[in-house]
Amino acid sequence: MQDWQQGDISSNGIRIHYYRTGGVDKPPLMLAHGFTDNGLCWTRTAEALMSEFDVVMVDARNHGLSGAGPADVGSLAADLAALVAQLELGVVRALGHSVGASVVATFAANYPDLVARLVLEDPPWRQPSAVADAKPKNPKVAKAQSPRDAAFRELVATMAQFSDAEMLQHGRSQHPSWPEAEYIPWGQSNRQVSADAMALLELGDWPAVAKGVLCPSLLICADTSRDAIVSPDTAAWIQQLNPMFSTRQVSDAGHNVRRENFAGYISLVREFLTSA
Repeated sequence: MQDWQQGDISSNGIRIHYYRTGGVDKPPLMLAHGFTDNGLCWTRTAEALMSEFDVVMVDARNHGLSGAGPADVGSLAADLAALVAQLELGVVRALGHSVGASVVATFAANYPDLVARLVLEDPPWRQPSAVADAKPKNPKVAKAQSPRDAAFRELVATMAQFSDAEMLQHGRSQHPSWPEAEYIPWGQSNRQVSADAMALLELGDWPAVAKGVLCPSLLICADTSRDAIVSPDTAAWIQQLNPMFSTRQVSDAGHNVRRENFAGYISLVREFLTSA
């Protein structure tokens, strides 16, 4: 990690920070983190893949060392396109977790000439019928009045005051199945996130995004009884929407698939990304 590069680009006036393992003779791989994480939360994944790929880890706007700005999925997808252009990466492979999976899927759908292969680690995708009744009639009004939004702002303010020791203890108590290496970047990211990031959870019409992806894509699912989001029924429905998607299940893991079963996860990712 000490030899990794880092820097900033500008996307629509917003500073976007990135980390890069380097290697001009290697195909580029873009990694997009989940809600409240940052680019360095991908450290173990990058270390595992850097011998084969030039790995670029992005701090999403309102996260990490990136600047603040509108936090919708489409804006973050445009940030990835700007990063590809300004770093002259050409065609990339893209991997995202949770909301970051929605971001890279939108990136692939909106900029199909830039993405060769796509991997989604448990995106926050539920079939529309499962959430239709709970969806507010006026999302902007509902968001402004949302207790969840107020609670998140309070949590951000509280965690920003945590000491390193307090954050480490909090991580261990919240995620006891994670390996120790995950807690430091996770704690750092939770102290960096902006309260305005909450808008990123408005995912929009994700089925249209999934249907619009044109490249070979891998959907990594896990155990819904351990808080994974994509159910087997939803995974099958996504494949019906778009045959470009294949699905693989990782056992002994929930929503944070790579943090709970790294060996099972990374073998699937490597196999898919290195296949012709």
